[in-house]
Amino acid sequence: MARSEITQKIEELSEEKESLLAREGSHHAGAGDHRRLAEIDHALGVLWDLRRRELAGEYVRLDEDFLDRYVISPGDDAPEDYRWQGSVSGREED
Repeated sequence: MARSEITQKIEELSEEKESLLAREGSHHAGAGDHRRLAEIDHALGVLWDLRRRELAGEYVRLDEDFLDRYVISPGDDAPEDYRWQGSVSGREED
């Protein structure tokens, strides 16, 4: 059975995470490394959810389903002082 795109991406990110954790364990990790670890943890959570859906027989595409990163807009009826913090890239929008 061929590995799916999702499985490949999980493996890539897991390897990157292991590398960052090794750097952190030797006290050589910086603030950027810590941010990247948080991004990877979030991405892996989304990817494992997509993988479960894929295993359940749902048609899942990495380029469509992963991009939203499950960030949900508060909608048009959000309070006036609410500032939207989400984006597709995972970075704050200005």
